[in-house]
Amino acid sequence: MKQKILIQLILTLVILTLSISGENYIYKVKKLNGEALVRHGAKEKWVKLSYGDTLRPEDTFFLDKNGYIEIEGDKILFKSDGGIIINISDLRRLTKEELLLQLAFEEMKSVPDVKKDKSNAKSTGIYGTEIEKEKTNLKTGWNLTNYWVKGVSALFENGFYETSAIRARNLMLKFDELKDNIELKMIIATSLEKLELYGEAISELNKILLSSKDKNLNARVEQKIQELKMKLASLRGDK
Repeated sequence: MKQKILIQLILTLVILTLSISGENYIYKVKKLNGEALVRHGAKEKWVKLSYGDTLRPEDTFFLDKNGYIEIEGDKILFKSDGGIIINISDLRRLTKEELLLQLAFEEMKSVPDVKKDKSNAKSTGIYGTEIEKEKTNLKTGWNLTNYWVKGVSALFENGFYETSAIRARNLMLKFDELKDNIELKMIIATSLEKLELYGEAISELNKILLSSKDKNLNARVEQKIQELKMKLASLRGDK
């Protein structure tokens, strides 16, 4: 009961905080090659996305693997090759406090008593919405979780470290096949490092060590942890 109450309080804080910081910006497709689809808001229908179209934070777009897109918004320019799925709301920067609050909320959702049913989180759809293969020209075996992961990578490469970390954590909780995904775990840790949240980055890397049996990977992670400890000591002014 106490856990559920805590989750509700955190959720309320997250919604209030992000609603204050997340104005209703309008984004525009400045360049587009390849096949792209967009879902506007909570609508189930996916429609063609074209050059010059406007997008809002509540929209989600899909870009086929051979495509390329540039999206311009308020003081941002997002560029990416294809094979991605992106929530437009992720094309923004957050404060460190907002980031840590959202990550804490995502982590709390993994508590057994408050876990949501994952049965509807199939990798063949987007948060419960199906994309028909004939509409996306997906090759057999192309799992849409790959598009989500590449979307997170694209966010990171464009400097959206806060939302790439949050989306990575969200996907790991939502899709069972991604719960141990090293790429997503490293994006979270590296994003935190980029934001000089060294203690939090070390915690994420320690999680990798606890679950990984790859000796080469573990050696690299341990080396990175030592580097971050030195950065953390320097930041704190330790001698």
